[in-house]
Amino acid sequence: MKKVSVLVIAMLMFLLAACGGGNSITDKSAQGGEKTDASGKETVNIWYYYSGKQQELFADLIKQYNESQDQYVLEGEYVPFADTKKQLSIGAAGGTLPDLVIMDVVDNAAFAAQGVLADITDKVNEWGKADTLYEGPLKSAMYEDKYYGLPVGSNALGLFYNEDLLKKAGIEAPPATWEELVEVAQKLTKDGVKGFAVSAVKTEEAAFQFYPFLRSAGADYDSLDSEEAIAALELYKTLVDNGSMGSEVVNATQDDLARQFSNGQLAMMVNGPWNIERIKGENPDLNFGTTQIPMAPNGEFASVLGGENIAIIKDKNVDGAFDFITWLLEPERLETFSAETGVFPVIQEVLETSDFWKNDKHLNGFVPIMDGAEPRGPHPEWPAISEAIQIAVQETLTNTKSAEDALKNAAETVEGIINK
Repeated sequence: MKKVSVLVIAMLMFLLAACGGGNSITDKSAQGGEKTDASGKETVNIWYYYSGKQQELFADLIKQYNESQDQYVLEGEYVPFADTKKQLSIGAAGGTLPDLVIMDVVDNAAFAAQGVLADITDKVNEWGKADTLYEGPLKSAMYEDKYYGLPVGSNALGLFYNEDLLKKAGIEAPPATWEELVEVAQKLTKDGVKGFAVSAVKTEEAAFQFYPFLRSAGADYDSLDSEEAIAALELYKTLVDNGSMGSEVVNATQDDLARQFSNGQLAMMVNGPWNIERIKGENPDLNFGTTQIPMAPNGEFASVLGGENIAIIKDKNVDGAFDFITWLLEPERLETFSAETGVFPVIQEVLETSDFWKNDKHLNGFVPIMDGAEPRGPHPEWPAISEAIQIAVQETLTNTKSAEDALKNAAETVEGIINK
């Protein structure tokens, strides 16, 4: 009797599997590709590292997208920021990647070069709206002149200044040039207050903060031993040597600067818009403004991009993934998401016309900054390039090496990285 029962059960299981019943997900491709749920809709999986309020807002966006059409079902999975790169590498080896991924702008080129991401150039060209996006964020999603993603949220660095301290010192406007920066920072350095600060801690933050000065001078990561690059680092050294920037910036994060600024211990700093609400929360009475980072002699205003791109994994559900991307990048939807998550919209018209950024005293200062903001690199080996820059900054500010010698070594390191 037991043998008959087992046989019947086995036959029933076979029939159920053949009919594709229940809530199982059916693969259309052994290598990935499209999958369908029980209702026949194609599933699209996305990894994201948004947390807190951002996570709630993104989850709501996923729900809205699923309700907006009947072809795809988007399923989100939270992967912590610190783990995203590791999980992408592990997933690539094990074949367990999602269809879509939210990633830091500096990582896009690296995973494109590794063959993890799908080339979506034809789809972007067919979409026909790439020219409505800011050029800088768009560059960060490109590798070898092809699109391997699109930007979804950006930020940049600017100069924060304490208006009351400037007024008290008889300074009518924040510095616009390096020469003015040195002069104004010295005037503001008194009574336990430092005139200016950048983050020079040995992390990506140091390279991030040095990049606007490097670019304003007319140099880049591939010309670190140039006169222009040396002048940018010597500016840092001058500010430390004359006492208007503390030598402890080699240990200061951007969060540390924000705290010092909100406490009135710092008159000016380089920082990003993500710290505006924090500063207002810590010191509601602080009267401060935001503007362009001072520019080099004969140079131009420059800034550097942070933020997120959204990319599609190679050999996955490219059509479904791109459908969500274009839905997300609809101007009105992107405006709402960007405003609520504290980033800048990557669509130029949205940023320049939206009342949210236009009417906010502090955010408004970043609108023109976005015009000149450029991505770091982009280069597949950016982490190694960044480390070379970080070391040069630290060596110079700790008097280990001159700016010229430190950057000469950095340039040799970067050349080896680029040409390997």
